[in-house]
Amino acid sequence: MGRSSWIAAALLLTVMGARAQAPAPALDESLDAVARARIINEYARQLNAAHVNAGRAKLAADELRKRLAHGEYDDVTSARVLSARVSKDVAQVLPDRHTRLEYVPYDLTDIRQRPASPPAPADNFGLGKYEALADNIGYLQVTRFGPVDRASGEAAGRFMSQAADNAALIIDLRDTGGDNEEMAALLTSYVLTDTRSYLFTDKQVHLHDQVDRDGKAVAQYWTRAEVAGKRFGGRKPLYVLVSERTSAAAEGFAYDLQQYKRATVIGAPTLGDAQVRAAPPVSRHLLASIAVTRAVNKISRSNWESVGVQPDRMSPPADALNEALKLATARLSTATDAK
Repeated sequence: MGRSSWIAAALLLTVMGARAQAPAPALDESLDAVARARIINEYARQLNAAHVNAGRAKLAADELRKRLAHGEYDDVTSARVLSARVSKDVAQVLPDRHTRLEYVPYDLTDIRQRPASPPAPADNFGLGKYEALADNIGYLQVTRFGPVDRASGEAAGRFMSQAADNAALIIDLRDTGGDNEEMAALLTSYVLTDTRSYLFTDKQVHLHDQVDRDGKAVAQYWTRAEVAGKRFGGRKPLYVLVSERTSAAAEGFAYDLQQYKRATVIGAPTLGDAQVRAAPPVSRHLLASIAVTRAVNKISRSNWESVGVQPDRMSPPADALNEALKLATARLSTATDAK
């Protein structure tokens, strides 16, 4: 084989290797007029039947059907493009973080194509770090609210017990997400107690519910009567740090404590996600993502959807810890002087 042949062979192998390493193109679904109409009508039907805001959902469903009848989707021939167009049109009438026609880059009817569930992070269930700060002020950082089971419940006991004997406590949720409201309720159990009376107290406090469009509670969240480890208690100074990155169950944790006037919330307004979705398939590559329940706090009878949890003390998130330390130090100093 001559020199030119060797070079040609090497180039061929290089090209073949590059192709082998390139990611597979995302799958899409071709749509004709019949398929397009079927998907839009089915999504509109499900919106009208299940969305937690029945009135706005009917308006959105009617808008989709009107646009379909006027031929506004006639040029759409793929699931990916239909997803973007329909989601944009729905958001104009029914803006929330969960309601959209969601495209997925794999065939929902082929279980072999579905992505594997990611492994559980090795992060102590999102229960981050504890620090003992000056003046006996505790600091706890939570990175996510994950599922509750025996292991995570015991880890929560060890984590929260570290701060049990502090004179004041700061809980940092500035970068916290996670959808598990049960974990939020469990951690709340360590810092919130029934303080209406010194003589008669309930062992559990009702925090909030997730309710459907008819106002029926489909899930209730209460503090626990029994927990692992030691509690911080319900009377010592408590501060919760939040930011625009604080989302979902972390928002519920901050909001519930705020409504019970148990904690001072410091930072910037949170993301504003107080709803739970369902997402049944409507085609091989499209899901009907719909907000089906909303949080209802026991005290306010409302929630933080869209507006976020509004801090008691506004502060740039980067400065929120220093602000909390100032407030805690002043509070503890006043208490000491009063003795």
